[in-house]
Amino acid sequence: MSYIAFARKYRPQTFDDIIGQSHVTTTLKNAISQDRVAHAYLFAGPRGVGKTTAARILAKALNCEKGPSPKPCNSCAACKEITQGSSLDILEIDGASNRGIDEIRNLRDNVKFAPSKGKFKVYIIDEVHMLTAEAFNALLKTLEEPPQHVKFVFATTQAHKVPATILSRCQRFDFRRIATKEIADNLKKIVKQEKLAIDEEALVLIAKYSDGGMRDAQVMLDQMTSFAKGTVGVKDVTKILGMVEDEALFELSKAIKDKDAAGALGILDKLVNEGKDVTQVALGLIEHFRNITMTKISPDADGLIDAGADKIKRYKNESAEFTVETMLYIIYTLSNAIDLVKRSSLSKVPLEAALVKLTLSHPVVPLNEVIKRVEALERTLGRGQAGEPAIKHKPVQVEAQKSAKQEAHATTAPAQDGQSNQRSAYLEEVLTSWNAVVSNIMPKKMSVASYLQEGYPTSLDGKTLCVSFPKELQFHKEVLESADNKILVETALRAVLGKDLKIAFVLAEPVNMPRRGRAGYSAGIDGSDGLDGDGDMPEKEVDPIVKTALEIFGGDIADSTAGRGRAR
Repeated sequence: MSYIAFARKYRPQTFDDIIGQSHVTTTLKNAISQDRVAHAYLFAGPRGVGKTTAARILAKALNCEKGPSPKPCNSCAACKEITQGSSLDILEIDGASNRGIDEIRNLRDNVKFAPSKGKFKVYIIDEVHMLTAEAFNALLKTLEEPPQHVKFVFATTQAHKVPATILSRCQRFDFRRIATKEIADNLKKIVKQEKLAIDEEALVLIAKYSDGGMRDAQVMLDQMTSFAKGTVGVKDVTKILGMVEDEALFELSKAIKDKDAAGALGILDKLVNEGKDVTQVALGLIEHFRNITMTKISPDADGLIDAGADKIKRYKNESAEFTVETMLYIIYTLSNAIDLVKRSSLSKVPLEAALVKLTLSHPVVPLNEVIKRVEALERTLGRGQAGEPAIKHKPVQVEAQKSAKQEAHATTAPAQDGQSNQRSAYLEEVLTSWNAVVSNIMPKKMSVASYLQEGYPTSLDGKTLCVSFPKELQFHKEVLESADNKILVETALRAVLGKDLKIAFVLAEPVNMPRRGRAGYSAGIDGSDGLDGDGDMPEKEVDPIVKTALEIFGGDIADSTAGRGRAR
């Protein structure tokens, strides 16, 4: 007798033998017992989980000489013929190769004939979603009102491709992926019955790799027994299936923890040279960090991780080296790398780039920690406004005031000398108190204060104060021109200066604009950049608000080629 593969040899022969689909088998057994078997069923689910097997057992239960019975005897002639696939009353049709309208027409013409031996004719159409639209339409009427002796069972891995008109005529059952433990237990029974030598951990690894498919696991077990003559171990399984060994994954996670980019790239290069698939390496690393994360956030991770006690303990030790936020960042980065690997002809490069990125990145700061720092900054600013001299503002440089006065005089319509002098005095007073105006607005609406700080008073025409912005800051101008924001600025002017002034915002050429760095210092209208002789910003010119922010967030001041200070 020729060799029979495990997937065929140990195929379930009764509903009770089907593993992991009790919600389906229980319903079918009850329907048979109560004589409520429908005329059409749709079995949907991933590959290798028992769809076609359940259809055959249903046909056997209906045609058993001792039935219909929810538990066929498997000893009568009808059961044996169905098991061997030689029954004339059970027609299995491959939907992929018999997908046209002509095949369905033949089926429709043959359903009217009575079964040759059994009680029912059962049509099992596998991968039914492959039928053409015309074939489905030809099947509709027969499917809705078949003869009493005909039952239809459709199996598909892509139920969403089956037309709604077909779905509405069938009872649908969704088959689930089988749990790793249930697959491993089934493999243990096969190993015991076949008297094979294979490690239990290797069986668990095969079960995990099968992705919930019992048939896939049994085929892999069959392959393992042919590969190794002695005892089959974990190394044999990882080698034949192209999987990444756990030791390599722990080495990669250590390289990421130690910020060792060269070491991580060396490990990846070694794995690829050994024939490992780049996608499998990335998937293995994602699952590795997933398991570490589970041990970090769950006090009892044994039920969440398919691994032995020793490996789970190692995961727990590794979790102490990473924050949850960092591990999630690693998982997201590797997931994005897999998408690039699939689209790139240089499959190794995206994963190399991801590993370099992970080894060079700084630890991810938790969001709640950022919120605490911002709240601390807000409390500090609030104490300053409550009367405590936490923030002191320095008067604008005299040179800047004089230049601003000259610019304002040049851009104002001709007037009497007395009126001009009065406007100049008012403008000088505004210039001197401008930082105080901005500070008055800051606790009320920080965004308005930040935008206003980028502008500069340039003229005073009657009771209208003109504040100019460089043309590249048009957005600032438009935001400040809203009615609520203008009222807020005018109220601050009244509170600081004691004068009722209207505010107007304009765009001006940067040549005559005093440059105001984001760090809070002012440069003269004469074009000086406000820096010391070495090009560095003097410590005394840094606004105290910025100093407070830098102390809280741990930053420093860096200058740019444009003469502006920026915090980093």
